[in-house]
Amino acid sequence: MRKGMLAVLLRFSMTAPRSLGSWILSLSAAASLAAHAADLPLTEVTDYESLQKLAAQLAQQPYEAPSQQLDPFFEGLKYDGHRKIRFREEKSVYSDLGDTYKVQFFHPGWMFKKPVVFYNVDGVTTTPIAFDQGLFDYDDLKLPENLKKPEGYAGFRVLAPHAFMGKRFEFMVFMGASYYRAVTTELGYGISARGVAVNTIGGKPEEFPDFTHFWFKQPKAGEKYFTVLALLNGPSITGAYQFDASPGKTTDMIVKATLFLRKPVEMLGIAPFSSMFWFGENSHPKPYDFRPEVHDSDGLQIEIENGPSIWRPLDVSRDLRLSVFDVDKLKGFGLGERDRDFANFQDLEAMYHRRPSVWVEPIKGFSKGSVVLVELSTGEETWDNIVAMWRPSELPKSPTEPISFEYRLAWQDEQLPGLLCKVISTRRGFVMKADDHEYVIDFTKGGLNLKKPQDWVPDVDVVVNGDPAKVLDKRVMFNRETGGWRAFFKLDVPDSTNLLELMCEMKDGDRIISERWMYQWRR
Repeated sequence: MRKGMLAVLLRFSMTAPRSLGSWILSLSAAASLAAHAADLPLTEVTDYESLQKLAAQLAQQPYEAPSQQLDPFFEGLKYDGHRKIRFREEKSVYSDLGDTYKVQFFHPGWMFKKPVVFYNVDGVTTTPIAFDQGLFDYDDLKLPENLKKPEGYAGFRVLAPHAFMGKRFEFMVFMGASYYRAVTTELGYGISARGVAVNTIGGKPEEFPDFTHFWFKQPKAGEKYFTVLALLNGPSITGAYQFDASPGKTTDMIVKATLFLRKPVEMLGIAPFSSMFWFGENSHPKPYDFRPEVHDSDGLQIEIENGPSIWRPLDVSRDLRLSVFDVDKLKGFGLGERDRDFANFQDLEAMYHRRPSVWVEPIKGFSKGSVVLVELSTGEETWDNIVAMWRPSELPKSPTEPISFEYRLAWQDEQLPGLLCKVISTRRGFVMKADDHEYVIDFTKGGLNLKKPQDWVPDVDVVVNGDPAKVLDKRVMFNRETGGWRAFFKLDVPDSTNLLELMCEMKDGDRIISERWMYQWRR
C-alpha cells in the first residue's frame, strides 16, 4: 500500500470552511462522470433495481476518464474565492413541498472541480436537475462574460425537516469521490464514510471511484427517511447504491449496494471509514501542542457472533500499522470516539470531544471475511490517517458476477458492549527506574450482576503474541475515581523485539466480564 493513499485526502468544512476543517476529499480520485453516460438510460432510473441494471451495463464497457473541464475562472479559484460562493437557502430543492427534507448543492471550483449530475424521481418520471447559477450567491466575485456553465454541481447536503429539532439543520453531506458524512442532533462532523475502498492494501495502486450521478426520491412531509440513489464508477468497478437516511440523536442510515468488477482487484473494502488520530493519552512522544489529545476517533470496536467484543485503541508510529481481524460471523464494527471530556482536548474550535462514532450493523452480504484497520503516521490534524473497513474473503471473478451487501450505519455517541466492562482509557509508559513497559487500562464496572463481596476484584488475563516479550506483573484494582476497574501489567521487551500484539481482558473465573482490549506495540 502506498503511504500517500491518505496523505492526499484533504479535510474541508462544508458550512464554514477553515484550515482545521473536517471534510475529506481525494485529490487522486477517479473520474466523476460515468463513461458513455450519454449512451445510458439515466432518466429511466426510478428505483434501486433499475439502477442496478445501469451499473451492470456500465461494467461491460471500458472505463474512460472524462475530458470535461471547468471554465478557467472556476478552475483557477483558490480557497478564499471558492468559499465566497454560497447556495441561496431560499432556492433549496423541495422548498415548495412543505416541512420535508431540502437539498442544497455545492458549486464546482477550487479543489472540487468534477461536476456531478443529479435527478429528481417523483414516482412517475425522472427529471434532470440542471446546473443553475441563479441558485448561488457569488458575493463580490466578478464573473467574466461568456462564462462556460458547469455541467453539474460538486456535491450536495441535505437539511432535515423543521419538525426534527424545531429548526432546519444540515445533517448529511456527499462530496468528493464516494465520500459522505453525517451529524446527529448532538454531535458535529468528524469521521467520513465512503462507498467502497479499492486496493487500499495489497500492493496495487489504490483507486478512488466516484459517485457520478445521484437520484433523489422526492420527499413528502412527515416521511422519516430521505432516499438517495447513487451510481459508482471507477477504473475497476461500478456500483448501484441506495441510502435511506434519518437524522436524530442517532442519525440512522440503511445502505445497500451491488458492485460489478470491470477487472480483478487486489482488495475490496466494504463500509469503509476514514478518520484522524494525531495523538492521545497513549501517545509517546506527544507533539509540542497545547492540547492534551487531538483525534476524531480513539478506537476500533468489533463485535463477533459467539465471540469476543473487541476494543482496539488507535495509535500511530513512524511506520504504517496494519491489523487484520478474521471473522466468521460479524455482529458489527466501527470507529468510536469514547472520550467525551472537553478537559482532555481543550479545543474550542474543533470540538473533538463532540465528534460522532460510527457503527456498522450487517444486514446481508457479510459472510466470512475480516475487519481491516490501517493506521498511518501523521504530523498534523489536517490529514485523515485512519481507515477501517470490512474485507470479504471471496470476490467476484467477472463483471457478470455481482457482489451485494446491505448494512445499517449508525452515526451516534457510542456503541455499548452490552453488559461487559467497557474500556474507557489506555495509558502506557516506562516503569520508574527501569526500562520495562507498563500499561494501565481503565474499565467501567459493567452491568453484570456478579454478586461478589465488597472487596472482590476480577482476575486479569494478559496474552502477548509476536516477537519475544515477558509479562512481569498483572493485577486489577478498584478505581474510586471512575467507579470501575483499573488493570495493570508490565512487559520486559528485549532490544531485538520490534512488534507485539497485546491482549487483556478481565474474568470472573472462566467467565469473561470485559471487552477484549487489543493493542499493537511497535518499536
